[in-house]
Amino acid sequence: MVMIKWFTAKGFPMTTLFDALPYLEAYRPAFIVLAILSLITLIQNFLTAPLAFVKEEQVPGMPLRFDHSKLSFRALRTYQNSAESLPAFVAALLVSVIAGSAAMVINIAAGVYLAARVAFWAFYYIGFGKIAGGPRTLSFVVCLLANIVIAVAALIALL
Repeated sequence: MVMIKWFTAKGFPMTTLFDALPYLEAYRPAFIVLAILSLITLIQNFLTAPLAFVKEEQVPGMPLRFDHSKLSFRALRTYQNSAESLPAFVAALLVSVIAGSAAMVINIAAGVYLAARVAFWAFYYIGFGKIAGGPRTLSFVVCLLANIVIAVAALIALL
C-alpha cells in the first residue's frame, strides 16, 4: 500500500483539512456544532427502536399511530424532524464557510441553533407545553431563524 503524505506550504505534514486551509480554523466552533448535531441525530435514530417499537405501539414502515400523548409517537416525530432539518443546516453552514462569511456570525448562529435544537428535543421527548404554540414551537422557530441567519450570511458573502 502506498502512503501519500501531504505537506503545507511551509513543509509541515498535513493531518486535517484545517492544516491545508487555515482559514477554516475560524469556523471550528461551527464544525463542532455540526458534529454534535450529527451525533445526536444518529443517537435519536438508534433510540427509535426501544422508544417506539418495543411496546409495539408503532409499526416500522407504517404511518404513525396515536398522538403526542405517546412517547413512541414523540420519539419518531423528533427523529423525523431532526432528519429533515439537518440537511438544510449542513448546506447553509458549508456554503457560508466556503463563501467566507463572517466567522463570528456563523459560529454564534450555529451555537444558537444547537441550543434551540437541544431545547426542542427535550420539550418534544418529555411532552412539555402545548402541542402547537408552546415552548417546543418557540425553540423550533429559533432554530429556523438561526439557520436563516447562516444562509443569509452565505448569500451576502457570495454577492
